[in-house]
Amino acid sequence: MRTENPELAKIFTDCAKKAKEQTNLCMYPGCSEKAINSHIMQKNGILSSLSNDQHLWESAVDHFNAEYIGFKRKGINKIYTFLGFCNTHDTSVFQKIESKDKIDFNDYESCLLFALRTACNEYRIKEIVIKQQECTLNHPDTVSNGMVEISIEQSKIGLRDLSFLINSMWNDLKNNTETFVFEHREIELFELCLNSIYTYDTSQEIQDHIIRYGKDMDRTSEIFISLFPYRGKSVLLMGYHKEDQLKVKSFVNLFFKENEKRLRRRLSSLITFNCETWVCSNNLYKSKFEGLDSEFFKTMLFSGQNGNERKTFNVNIFAKGFKEEFKNFVKKNIG
Repeated sequence: MRTENPELAKIFTDCAKKAKEQTNLCMYPGCSEKAINSHIMQKNGILSSLSNDQHLWESAVDHFNAEYIGFKRKGINKIYTFLGFCNTHDTSVFQKIESKDKIDFNDYESCLLFALRTACNEYRIKEIVIKQQECTLNHPDTVSNGMVEISIEQSKIGLRDLSFLINSMWNDLKNNTETFVFEHREIELFELCLNSIYTYDTSQEIQDHIIRYGKDMDRTSEIFISLFPYRGKSVLLMGYHKEDQLKVKSFVNLFFKENEKRLRRRLSSLITFNCETWVCSNNLYKSKFEGLDSEFFKTMLFSGQNGNERKTFNVNIFAKGFKEEFKNFVKKNIG
């Protein structure tokens, strides 16, 4: 269904395009070169293993639709990319995990490089969102300035928290230090590639902190999550800063101590409710997600409102009957 407010949709779309065009410097410290379209995950060997026709599926924004997030098919050269690094640094920094040789997931630096790309993509997304929202403030008759200003402020807090993590990563790479903890495991192949940052602190906990102390948390605790195909299996890689270890360790351990059946439930909740940065094969889209645009849009809105993002919901994206199960879940619990 098309939006009932095409004028507002055009403002959002034009501002998003302008913001992206203005946010294109290499993210390597001290570099002033223009960034290229960097793949969040390597194209050759990982993304290509999901594609049998040089295309993959991702969730995408279309403000001209009433439900403005849905699935879109895109070529492998353009999908899962961001304006992150210049050609020189995109090649040199990540060479260790881009080579055709076997990736050592017990090697700290290799795990760190996966997390660094994920963090830089999230940082760039927030930068673009801020510029997009600042652009919409030029249309006060169409856009509610108060809500936009609050959103901008929250995004700036997110940038501050991400800066702490990214600076720690560059420092590790420069000084051969280890300020993060990483865990990994293999599971049965699932034709999906996910790279996201999961905020451990729930919306309710963040709000309670503001009410109690009259200010935002000094920093939220972030968990890096990657799930991707590799050599006939899917690799789950998770990491967090050592300063957050006491808070998040027991939660992260659940993903590595539990059996694969329980793990699938946890991953299903992350993919359907909490993590938006993922792509999948055509086969997986057809069998799992085709026709569920409306349901995924509703879960996205629900996730931002339910207050407890750590909750595991009764959905199983790996199950054969997922489509009907998910439709029934959304109808019963969200509407």
